[in-house]
Amino acid sequence: MLSTYFAMIDDKALCGEFERFYTENRITGMRTAYAVLKNNALAEEALSESFMKLAKNFKKIHTLPSHKLQAYFVITVRNTALNMLKKETAVETVEYNDELEHMPLPDTDTAHLKECIARLSHTDKEILYLRCSLDLQYEQISQALGISLDAARQRLRHARAKLRSLLEKENE
Repeated sequence: MLSTYFAMIDDKALCGEFERFYTENRITGMRTAYAVLKNNALAEEALSESFMKLAKNFKKIHTLPSHKLQAYFVITVRNTALNMLKKETAVETVEYNDELEHMPLPDTDTAHLKECIARLSHTDKEILYLRCSLDLQYEQISQALGISLDAARQRLRHARAKLRSLLEKENE
């Protein structure tokens, strides 16, 4: 199976690093997928699909600190498993308007910002983490979460609007 992943990695010098990551994180990934799916075969399939996604993006993300790379991987596994669990439903697409993305957040201190982020939903924190902390592009976020590009943009816009609202509410 590793040879399939290696074929997806553009820079063959990274194959050893990917193999090491695979060996160290396979069990964690399997536990994450099983926790969602409650089925070994489906969990194995979700894990395999997640490693495929990781291999496709490995050249871009291999330089992340190990804890951030592991967080990216666990999020990818969990969302892949959740997507497998759901039946395929039509996603309503909304026209993207990037006005909100470029609006600055209100001035605030770090402690207050952390407090407001802590009040966000898990989904909102996750998308903000992928975009702001890991600096992933929308395409990479959509692949990691197993959602469409439009859905990734919409979720990020929604999370930023909620955060902005919390910050402004507290600054009044």
